[in-house]
Amino acid sequence: MNTVALKCSQIADAIGAELRGDAEILITSISSVETALEGSITFITGKKFLAPLRATQASAVILPNAFAHETTATRLVMENPYLGYAKLTQLWSAHLFGTTTEHIHATATVAESATLAEGVAVAAQAVIEPNALIGANVVVGSGAYIGEGVTIGVGTVLHPNSTVLRGCSIGDHCEIHSGAVIGADGFGFAPSSDGWQKIHQLGTVTIGNRVSIGACTTVDRGALEDTVISDGVILDNHIQVAHNVHIGRNTAIAGCTGIAGSTIIGANCRIGGAVSIVGHINICDDVLITANSFVNRSVLAPGSYSSGFPLETSAQWRKNAVRLQRLDELSRQVGKLKP
Repeated sequence: MNTVALKCSQIADAIGAELRGDAEILITSISSVETALEGSITFITGKKFLAPLRATQASAVILPNAFAHETTATRLVMENPYLGYAKLTQLWSAHLFGTTTEHIHATATVAESATLAEGVAVAAQAVIEPNALIGANVVVGSGAYIGEGVTIGVGTVLHPNSTVLRGCSIGDHCEIHSGAVIGADGFGFAPSSDGWQKIHQLGTVTIGNRVSIGACTTVDRGALEDTVISDGVILDNHIQVAHNVHIGRNTAIAGCTGIAGSTIIGANCRIGGAVSIVGHINICDDVLITANSFVNRSVLAPGSYSSGFPLETSAQWRKNAVRLQRLDELSRQVGKLKP
């Protein structure tokens, strides 16, 4: 794949920012403010990022005018830095992926630059794109798609019509079931006066060894860093794993669960079906979450957690719903009875 190297002046012009500092500095990567190094560009949107801004090693920062004095890096000043970041990812993606090799829709299409080890089986109408690296004894089912630069480990099976998109990595002895999509874009958009501006997702997905991904499950690629599925994880069907989620070793997640972005789930967890997990929280090791629970905060101690109500008759549920609406009133009345 292509690499990107852009001057700060080019980036400022493209995203509509005021440039303060060295216009000739060459930018070769986009990073979060905490992980940025020399040659990286990052962005901040508010006061909560001031501490990492002051410590960042980034060569350039997209930021609002109010914080421009807080760093010695080259500053790309604009009223809406998040929109600037969105436009930057669009620019970056155009340079990075603008010359994608044309697909050839024919039975068992394998690009010349793809590398297939001994014992690989590729079924009818499967597609393997350039620079893919396929390990020994991998099975690629009918209609499966392996994108550019994908790495697949030894003995992994991709079932028919499964999809692994560009740059993703899958370890040894994994199983990817039909309809699963590895490396779809995360749900990233920046609002603007012209509507939603797409934030191109520039990370990938890294999947460890002995991982099972169920049918029609989606694992989104990271926005900047990777989404990570560790060794031994098993994911049921119809699960949504959003961008930059990390799932620890040997965790099992049942069907129809949704995990929002940047949540970290520890090792040896068990998560029931149809659980909703909000983003940017931590769930420690050895946690059990029962089915239909809503996880809206971090879980910092091992154990079993539940929310939601068990099934009951409709008549009883309606009575309980009325009583729930009166809980606050009843609590206040009980409080008045205390001596």
